[in-house]
Amino acid sequence: MPTHTDFVRFLRLTAITIALGVIAAMSLVVMIDPYRLYRLVEIAGVNQVKPQPDRYQEEIKLSNARQLKANALIFGNSRAEYGLNPDYAGFAKAGLSGYNLALSGTKIATTRRDLAYLRSIGQTPDFVILGVDFLDYLVDASKPPIPTASPGSNPHDVSDIKWQFDVLFSLSSVADAVKTLRIQNDTEAETISPRGLNPLQEYKKFAREQGYYAIFQQRALEYAKTFSGKPHDLAYPATGSTPELDGLRATLAMIASDASEAHIVIYPYHAQILALFDQAGLWPAFEVWKKILLGEVSVANKSHPDATIRLWDFSAYGAAQCEVIPDKGDTKSVTKWYWEAGHFKQSLGDLMLARMLEQRTKQTAASTIGIQLNEQNFLENQARIRQEKTVCANAYPALFRQVEQLANKELKQK
Repeated sequence: MPTHTDFVRFLRLTAITIALGVIAAMSLVVMIDPYRLYRLVEIAGVNQVKPQPDRYQEEIKLSNARQLKANALIFGNSRAEYGLNPDYAGFAKAGLSGYNLALSGTKIATTRRDLAYLRSIGQTPDFVILGVDFLDYLVDASKPPIPTASPGSNPHDVSDIKWQFDVLFSLSSVADAVKTLRIQNDTEAETISPRGLNPLQEYKKFAREQGYYAIFQQRALEYAKTFSGKPHDLAYPATGSTPELDGLRATLAMIASDASEAHIVIYPYHAQILALFDQAGLWPAFEVWKKILLGEVSVANKSHPDATIRLWDFSAYGAAQCEVIPDKGDTKSVTKWYWEAGHFKQSLGDLMLARMLEQRTKQTAASTIGIQLNEQNFLENQARIRQEKTVCANAYPALFRQVEQLANKELKQK
């Protein structure tokens, strides 16, 4: 029969075991540092490669940008997160420290919140790249306007002890620490770079096993379904605006008031997506949206003469955007510019960055991809895109036939 002393000894031993387990788990998380929050030691082959986190992504990225004192920041959704490399050599050449704060699935509200946080700690950027997505700005004007958040949105509280405690003591963090050890030599693991880029390495496996055709086709089906159900309006009659546009306006004002240099990026959608815009009846709204963006940029520049805000249109039917998709069943061919129609590779992103950094680096970009839009060249840019579309359609008619078939299929199902 166990005595009272035995029971006390058991409880003490259990408590010690639990405490040692917690300490061991916490030590593993701190030393392996899967989120680069502690930065005690980093050893090649042990913990240098980090997994892409599936929680607290915004907090982790902001913490890293703060630690690195980054002053050249990239914002946007997954298109920017995967395609714009903050380690691009032009940043260092321009005397800038880059960081990619873009996050998949986010809109302008996230950018506003992140900029507000950085301002609150005195880390205002000198150079901003902000990717804007046409689809985020579409609304149904027949429905009541969605309330717009206050322009003075609260900054993200990265110092909140709750998420930091969870990161340090949770089993999820232990699992990510173990994953860190496991992926050191895995060239197809889902990772995040030291400066916030998600290189989309896992797509290499999909392409190797299924071929790029399968990846493009799967996403094209999703895009066709999404676009066919999208509204075509860009403003609510009652307000003459939308929450996304109001958010952009407030963000531009915030950037301009800090006398920062900013580059607003219209993404380089692959020709497949542009053709889907056309088939879904979205092209007129797409062109009007560009005009609206140009107006907002112009207002911000005039209101803050010390700031420099530029609008870049990388959407076109040029040679890169008209890249041929490998044939069905082809698992050997590798695309140069796109993972699939909605997400461009770093190879294309580097050409874009070279253009945006030309004045900073004092070096003319090798590629002329993209046009810096202004009032004088707006109509000329529209004509250029129409001309490029004709060239692309003549060189790659199969793409446009496939897009038409996809669009017609989706419209019939409506």
